[in-house]
Amino acid sequence: MKKSILILLIVFAASFAWGLDPSGFNLVDYPDYASGFHPEFSSRASFSVSSGSYGSYGEGTYIGSMHFSLHSDVDATVEMGYSRLMRFSGGEEMGRVLGGFQLNWRPTENSLFSVSYRGALPESNLNLGGF
Repeated sequence: MKKSILILLIVFAASFAWGLDPSGFNLVDYPDYASGFHPEFSSRASFSVSSGSYGSYGEGTYIGSMHFSLHSDVDATVEMGYSRLMRFSGGEEMGRVLGGFQLNWRPTENSLFSVSYRGALPESNLNLGGF
């Protein structure tokens, strides 16, 4: 957590060094949009099957993404998804909740600074409150 805060402070301080005015960050009245904030949504799904002397397994994964602009030089992507490993011959199944984000900053035409994090959380760690 401390590293994340330090990275955000460094990016914020660097934005002043490159002349990026933070007052330009406005999700509601972005000048390139006719009527405000317009994120782009996409998704992908996959399924695979493997079989052998050890048994048969299948894995299904779905990930949804939302990409949006925060400024003419800054954009972000947020991802959420789910992956499940299934054993067809019985036994234990395992699911994981997937998530991540990416923040891209283009201070010049030929440079890009990107911060991203992606991870998975076993569904057994989730407190779903009886759902």
